[in-house]
Amino acid sequence: MAITAEDVKKLRELTNAPMMACKSALVDADGDMDRAAELVRERTGAKMDARVADRTAAEGMVTAYLHQPSPGSPARVGVLLQLSSETDFVAKSEPFQELAKQLCLHIAASKPLFVRAEDVDAAMLDKERDFARKEALEQGKPEEMVERIVEGKVKKVLADWVLLDQPFVVDPDRTVAQALSDLQGVLGEKIEVARFTRYEVGA
Repeated sequence: MAITAEDVKKLRELTNAPMMACKSALVDADGDMDRAAELVRERTGAKMDARVADRTAAEGMVTAYLHQPSPGSPARVGVLLQLSSETDFVAKSEPFQELAKQLCLHIAASKPLFVRAEDVDAAMLDKERDFARKEALEQGKPEEMVERIVEGKVKKVLADWVLLDQPFVVDPDRTVAQALSDLQGVLGEKIEVARFTRYEVGA
């Protein structure tokens, strides 16, 4: 279908991507605005991630969230989050602060244990591997399948434990890592979760 200047303008407003990137994505998506937006995020996000990988995010903000089961009741879940950026200017921006709030909500709901996969305690993963291997063998799985089953279980465990690998609660079609990458593409600098702590009464 024909791609109009108005289509390109609309996609540019949605994604903040360069005009030619928007036009190319619309052509490849045959005019489908949602699909074109996905293509733009995939393409510009990967380029931006590569450009910012070695930069230092030494600014940012610490934000807190308290979850009350009902109005007036004591909070039973609390989250402290440090979201980092390269400049104070970006840390003060509305998109950055909105993402920080959303991440707090996500952490409260999804209960991640670590920020990234490399933060996971190797001993914890070894225990999960041993358990999955024992379970597969007890179920009589063929030896050649056991290691694939084990690695599949470990991958699932990491998706449960690791914040960046979890589906983002406000947009389950994206992981938290993809949400951060998308914001990097919009704001033009490195954005990363430095650390978080989640508290829960009775946990």
